Amino acid sequence: MRASDETGASHDALIAALADAFDRSAHCTRAGSAPPSRLVRGSRSFLWDTISRLRAQARHEILSLDDTAYLIARGVPDSIQQRGPATLRDALDRGVDVRQVTSRAGLLADRELGAIVYRAGGKARVVPRIPTKLSVLDRRVVVRAIDSTVLADGFQIMYDPALVARLVGIHRELWQTGTEPETDADDLPPHLRALLPALASGQPDSIAARYLGISARSYSRRVGELLTNLGVQTRFQAGAEAARRGWL
Repeated sequence: MRASDETGASHDALIAALADAFDRSAHCTRAGSAPPSRLVRGSRSFLWDTISRLRAQARHEILSLDDTAYLIARGVPDSIQQRGPATLRDALDRGVDVRQVTSRAGLLADRELGAIVYRAGGKARVVPRIPTKLSVLDRRVVVRAIDSTVLADGFQIMYDPALVARLVGIHRELWQTGTEPETDADDLPPHLRALLPALASGQPDSIAARYLGISARSYSRRVGELLTNLGVQTRFQAGAEAARRGWL
């Protein structure tokens, strides 16, 4: 079996485990051995007010399965779409660890919105398919879209510890089988894309800055921004990473 086939089979098994985890939790809830879930419906504005409050309570970690392509397909208004990334950026500002698993289609659909916040300090992995939209907050609360695609059309809040443990484990395995998102050169802001030739040439900051028409201090600051964008620590690593992605 080829490596790609093995990866696909592993992914399919994790998707099946995800469905089984929710089925087991529902059975335990009906039997009275797991806490009842809460179904939240209403206007999209009300729903996002509720989600915002839940995410604002997170202090340590937000694990999620996200696919921005669903938001676009369901015609969620821009004003509602933008609230999700804002709540995650706020969490990052508080020092919360945000780890999102998304799909390649979701990442492509997310170019404008920025709902996958890996460029803002979060972390992300890309897998073939995301079957349902969900979040696990501080390993104690699960928020799952009712229709499996978007929270803006209703969601469940679940407190079943056994379900939380299973979802954390499945998220970990999806994370390990996923790949890091790669930024296309065309996705880089123009002021960062302009740095690539100078970085490759190894020019001193003063010369590169003069060529770009900015101060040496501004050049250095932009290089730091580029390193963060690429997820590397040094200029040498940035040049190597840019070359690996075929930008140079």
